[in-house]
Amino acid sequence: MSIENAAPAPASAPEKTSVLKKGRGFLIVLSIAVGVAAVAAWIALGAGLYMDVSRQTRIILAVVAAVATEALFWSIAATLGLSVFEARKRIWRKITGRG
Repeated sequence: MSIENAAPAPASAPEKTSVLKKGRGFLIVLSIAVGVAAVAAWIALGAGLYMDVSRQTRIILAVVAAVATEALFWSIAATLGLSVFEARKRIWRKITGRG
């Protein structure tokens, strides 16, 4: 292989972006969809309580609302790019005085 056949080096290396920054639009849409589902789950729970449904149905509605809310929190954290585990480590270091 001679020098004439070699591919030229790029002028500047492309800026490396994290996966979260590349898919930020998808994460925003996902957060909105999960938010709508969470609101709908809480409305369904309220309607179930208002209609005085059975205990089993109330428990199911409450679990669905709780899981939807948890999914909403995690999807918002992913959208904002928050590192939950790193934040938790910092909090524990401050509490225990080891950092």
